[in-house]
Amino acid sequence: MPDLLIRFIAVLVLLAVATGGWLAVRHRRGNPRTVSGAPGVDAIAAAVTIPAAARQVVVQFSGPHCSACGPSARVWRSVVTEPDAFLSVDVTEHLDLTRTFGVLSTPTSLVFDGNGELRTRLTGPPSPARAREALALAGSFH
Repeated sequence: MPDLLIRFIAVLVLLAVATGGWLAVRHRRGNPRTVSGAPGVDAIAAAVTIPAAARQVVVQFSGPHCSACGPSARVWRSVVTEPDAFLSVDVTEHLDLTRTFGVLSTPTSLVFDGNGELRTRLTGPPSPARAREALALAGSFH
C-alpha cells in the first residue's frame, strides 16, 4: 500500500509541474515582451520593402496554412497609425529571416522602432489591446 501511495503522489506532482509549465508558456505567448540585442529591421529590409518614413514598423511572420494569421493581420492593420507600417513575411519564402529572428510558430509579430531596432515581440494572434500595448512599448524607447 505505501508503494501505491508514493506512485500516486509522484503522478500528482508530475501533473502539477506540467500544468504550471503549460500555464507559463500560454501566458508568455499572448503578452508583448521587450527585446534587446536582436537583429534590426535592416535584416528584413534586405528581403522585403519597408516604408522609410514610418516611426514604427510591425512585421508579422505568417505561413500559408496559418489560420490565425489573417485575423492577426487585420488587428495589426487596425491599430497601426501609419499607412504601410504593417507588413507580412511568408515564412516559406523567407526561411533565412525566420531563422534570424528565431520564429518557431506563426503568427509571430515583431515591432521595430523608428531607428529600425526590434523592441517588442508577440507570438500568436494579438488582441487589439495587446497590439496597442506592443506599439506603446516600442514607442517608449524614443
